[in-house]
Amino acid sequence: MPLKVFPDGARNAVYAFLGIPYAQPPVGSLRFAPAKAHSGWNRTLQAMSMQPLCPQLSDTIYDESADGSILARAVPFNEDCLYLNIWTPETGLRYGQLPMLVIITGEDFAYDWPRNRINGLDFAAAENVVVVSIQYRSNIYGWLGLGREHRQLPGNYGLSDIQLALRWIHSNANHFGGNAKQITLLGHGSGALLALANALESKQQLKQLILMSPGAVTYALDAGHQQRIVDTGRVLVQKLGCQFEEAQRRQLLLCLRRKSSEDLLRAYESVYNHGNGSLQLGVQLSNNVPLEQHLANASLPPLLLGISSNEGALLQDYWLHVAREGADSLHSYINQTLLPNVLRFMQLEEQAGAAQLAAIRWRYFNDGASVGQLLWGMQRLLSESLYETPFLRLLQLLQSNSSQRLSYAYIFDQSHAHAMDMRGRQNLFGGASHSSDLPLLLGPSLFQQISRRRFNVEEEQLCRKLRGAFASFIKGGNPTPGRIYDAWLPYTLERPFVYSLGELAKSLVFPTGQAAAQIEQLVQSEQATELTADRSLSRMNRHDVKQSYVTNNQLDSGYDQHLRRVFGFWQVLLPAQEAELREAGGTLGQRVRLLEAHADAARYRQGFYAMLGLSWRKGGRATKRESTGTAISNNNNSNTNNNQRVRRPRQLQPYDEQPMGHKAANSARGNRTGTGATAGAGARNGDTGDEAAVAELLDTVRNKYEQNMAFKNWQYQLTCDKF
Repeated sequence: MPLKVFPDGARNAVYAFLGIPYAQPPVGSLRFAPAKAHSGWNRTLQAMSMQPLCPQLSDTIYDESADGSILARAVPFNEDCLYLNIWTPETGLRYGQLPMLVIITGEDFAYDWPRNRINGLDFAAAENVVVVSIQYRSNIYGWLGLGREHRQLPGNYGLSDIQLALRWIHSNANHFGGNAKQITLLGHGSGALLALANALESKQQLKQLILMSPGAVTYALDAGHQQRIVDTGRVLVQKLGCQFEEAQRRQLLLCLRRKSSEDLLRAYESVYNHGNGSLQLGVQLSNNVPLEQHLANASLPPLLLGISSNEGALLQDYWLHVAREGADSLHSYINQTLLPNVLRFMQLEEQAGAAQLAAIRWRYFNDGASVGQLLWGMQRLLSESLYETPFLRLLQLLQSNSSQRLSYAYIFDQSHAHAMDMRGRQNLFGGASHSSDLPLLLGPSLFQQISRRRFNVEEEQLCRKLRGAFASFIKGGNPTPGRIYDAWLPYTLERPFVYSLGELAKSLVFPTGQAAAQIEQLVQSEQATELTADRSLSRMNRHDVKQSYVTNNQLDSGYDQHLRRVFGFWQVLLPAQEAELREAGGTLGQRVRLLEAHADAARYRQGFYAMLGLSWRKGGRATKRESTGTAISNNNNSNTNNNQRVRRPRQLQPYDEQPMGHKAANSARGNRTGTGATAGAGARNGDTGDEAAVAELLDTVRNKYEQNMAFKNWQYQLTCDKF
């Protein structure tokens, strides 16, 4: 028996079937075993409330609330957790054959959102689509394995849950008004990686595939990921004291199944360490081959995939605690924890040397940066390395293997207001943070549950645009059907079109003004403070808003150029050998020399204008001296002889043989004294020393300008042609 709900503003009711079991409880002999189909039920099932999530770690970033506190009431977890939640429009039960959207959420293969569970109430009512969410096993319960060839502990239990749930949905779609031939699978976070893995491994036919914020996809699914998961599994087996039973595989399973839930989670926490551990679990693909080969061999449905503009802005309270200790503590955390984790995910840990680390610090952490600027740099570091670079790589892999494959790429941004994530935390640093797209996509009910207020005008219009594009793709495979001027074009290598869902800023910079003051207050306060926003349930007056949300991105957002620049830094510059960074030869050496020339050009330009002024003033004085008569001229000659006796010319090295840092100083000395090889030659030709110095300086500035233009041309080719 379902719940009949009338969403706010909807014309029709929605039936919510909550807590439908699709598999037998994975307890006892089914712990660490593939999911088995549920045997069914004889009586009427009271499907009126969501069932507990599968066991996961508590007191984490995903348990934090809007005010920075941990949940006052513990969220219940249970190993009996394999359930579905279905939202069906009333018209679907009457007429049937509605398209279906199946949602998989998750973070780091370890968590699901415990506080604000997703629901498809508003999406089903507004778009006339059947919405389904899947609960599955994660962390040690879903991914502990010793290799797919291991008969007793192969792993991939969470993936088996999702595959069994999809088979159940396919078999029972008609009972909920859905069309089994029109199922779209949507994954968010690590759920996006699971959705892609299911499409690569399963033979079940999906109509479309949506990947939202997939993260480090190459690290999670590329070649070598199986060995990393097996190594982590062996460490966990040892921590649980079951390594002696590994030779007898049946005894190994018995040992693991006798462990309590607390013991399993404690062992996993010691390895995972809130994402800071070097060993991690996850899904395993068959045939340990590169992801590119998997994509080449698979027949994927049309894809819609994208990320948020500032994914790394999912601010952790631990960052704030460290930031309140000062910039030195934050630098220590960056050097000892954050950078090693990023390099590991980017697979640069083994080849990262001092030059690479210096390049990363130069890009994200300026010398003398404030605490707020360091926090902003940490967010940009995570956004560009763990989301933007893998996102572009995935787009390239999808298109390089099949030119006929449809892939629609997007970037989600919320620049008109502070974006709110699934915890209810608002982002003060600009852009849209990780998970801020889910409350707007799924509608006002989830948004109101999280923020305790209704949509304002801008949020409502952005919700309609986001939800309308996704619904059009679910129904027909095209997010903007029938449009010409503002059509959402597929992403191809020849036309890398990235659509902007929202008002995308040209570039993210550190906030100023009121936002900077709020960041300073956030860092200095003992507890995270909320924005002074109205959290009441009253609807905002539409006339109070001066300017409504209007999109300005009806054509290509140009975001692909930003992705290519970031990709060039992480995948071309940093993987270079340490020796090439030190030596003067090679592409990087040329870049260093051109950077130095670019810096010297500014100094020579300033000296050039100074010498022009000096030459003009001396020329004026010489004219006056000629008009005063012979006596003054004789005095000037005697003064010149005295100056020649006092100021002895300094022997200078040829200009090309001098170090670059000394050229400006030597040129300045030559200009002041009117000496030097070039000055002497100019004097012999009838020119004064100052005129010769100016001529030399003009040649130097011209050479530096040409080097500067060569550097700019090289930069353009680096960002556009090679990537």
